[in-house]
Amino acid sequence: MLRKTLLLCSVLCLSSCGVIYQGVQNGITTLSESQMIRQGRYGTLTEQELAWAKTAWQYFENNTELKTGLVNSIDRYPTMSLSSLADYLVALMAAQEFEFITTKEHDERLSLAISFLAKMSLGLTGVPNKVYGTATGEMVNYANQPEQIGWSSIDIGRLLIVLAMTKQRNPEFSEYIDKAVLRWNFCELVTEDGELFGATISGRQVQRYKEGRLGLEEYTSYGYLDWQIVPAKAMRLDPYEVVTINGIDLLFDGRDPRHYDVLRPVYSTPYLLLGMEFNWDDIDDTHSADSDHSNQVLAAMADSVYRLQESRWDVDRIYTARGEHVVTGEPYFVYDSLYALGTPWITVADDGSSHDELALVSTRVAFQMWALWKTDYTDRLLTLVKELYDPERGWYEGRYELSSAYEKSITLQTNAGVMEALLYKANGKLYRPRNVKEYRDVQFQSRFYHPGRCLVETFR
Repeated sequence: MLRKTLLLCSVLCLSSCGVIYQGVQNGITTLSESQMIRQGRYGTLTEQELAWAKTAWQYFENNTELKTGLVNSIDRYPTMSLSSLADYLVALMAAQEFEFITTKEHDERLSLAISFLAKMSLGLTGVPNKVYGTATGEMVNYANQPEQIGWSSIDIGRLLIVLAMTKQRNPEFSEYIDKAVLRWNFCELVTEDGELFGATISGRQVQRYKEGRLGLEEYTSYGYLDWQIVPAKAMRLDPYEVVTINGIDLLFDGRDPRHYDVLRPVYSTPYLLLGMEFNWDDIDDTHSADSDHSNQVLAAMADSVYRLQESRWDVDRIYTARGEHVVTGEPYFVYDSLYALGTPWITVADDGSSHDELALVSTRVAFQMWALWKTDYTDRLLTLVKELYDPERGWYEGRYELSSAYEKSITLQTNAGVMEALLYKANGKLYRPRNVKEYRDVQFQSRFYHPGRCLVETFR
């Protein structure tokens, strides 16, 4: 039944005025039974759950650079991406909610982060660099050497989502966040026809490229939508294809890698973030029923991603919680995919090489699936990862599928991901639309014609 539902649901319509989703095709009346009755885990955290969150916060205590207030993406390594900054801001929300820090410390930490955004150096096209040094706040490359190396519209979209959530929780900071974002040249991030573009920069040579893949583009688009920018093409599912694994249909990116320089792994992260942050709803949805999802297409896709991993235990007796993660040694970063390069359960690096021996039961993914799906399988997953931590440093990346050994790398993404899962349990979906006038609204009305022009600050 899910195959039929997904195939029918997957055709999205765009109106002439650029509204994203007009709904799914007529005739779709049901989702999978598991989705209709699914309830995640909600309620006040237990002492054990608070202890898990406290362990994760230890990472941030250890890795905050006092001068800049920025946090290392990897334990003790002084660089960060804008996606890492977004993860830190989510962890900061959780630390405030769980009272790990005082109101004063929260104010200081958030002020430093926003001050960095307001003052950070931008690349030669007027957009943030991919990487910044946490000790200096300056643009660097991945080796922490001063250099502008390009930008990622995906990372920036993720940051825009979290900045919106930060404003919703801390409206007194809304003006300052808007001023920081208004500095950016959005024409370099979203094309006129609504595609997301990143770039590499070498010297003064800029090489732009289409960025994203199915699932990730749909998630990232929410950040631009919050800024009244409609990345229409990025939010469309097509081109897509369907593969059936263990009797479950899975949509994957249909772009031909011979013509598009894009790696197309299907993995959990974007679907889990869509669940925790938006409840698989449209961005302007204000309904309160967590068992219902106004964006039925993305909800069905997420359900398939979860059920396929659960089915691998049922069929093959292999515990599975797959996401992207760092590893000790080359290739340093991999995607544990549900499907990629025509193969199920393959682990791939950015260059397309396979590294199946590096597949993990991801600590972060296990916690987040546990929060979003209340099942016997997610209980089992949490039992498998709940001891994967150093009490003085934070949570490890995960446990190797092949051997059960620990991958002892410790990262901001994993520790923030644990905190986000527990924050979701305590609060339900984290993004809540607010119909209030903000600083940016005044600017849109008085200085910008929108859409159609870039949001570039016109005053210094």
